[in-house]
Amino acid sequence: MEKIRNYMAESLLSIGPTANILEATHIMHDNEVHSLLVEENGEYIGIITNHDISRKMVAEDLDPEKMLVAEVMSFPLLKLESQESMEKAAKIMRDHCVHHLAVTEHGQMLGILSITITTNI
Repeated sequence: MEKIRNYMAESLLSIGPTANILEATHIMHDNEVHSLLVEENGEYIGIITNHDISRKMVAEDLDPEKMLVAEVMSFPLLKLESQESMEKAAKIMRDHCVHHLAVTEHGQMLGILSITITTNI
């Protein structure tokens, strides 16, 4: 049984909920990641992804300098323990229509498990 720990990214980049979307996109671009954890008062409360931004911001032609991370992020943050199976992670992602899961070990944040779908054009 493949464990999610073997497939997660150990990057724990985060942003505050009162930051604007433009700042979030710059952090993602500069660090070559597709998501940021949203942290408030030392706790991870959600996640913002490229998908959230495109679905909620770009599609509605909203201003990324005026829109806050809290208004676009996905919450609550879906978490799974690092020793769980990839099958369980896939089921949770499928059931919740998400591409990212927070990975924890004994309740402590370890990383992010994400699926990226690419196509050859």
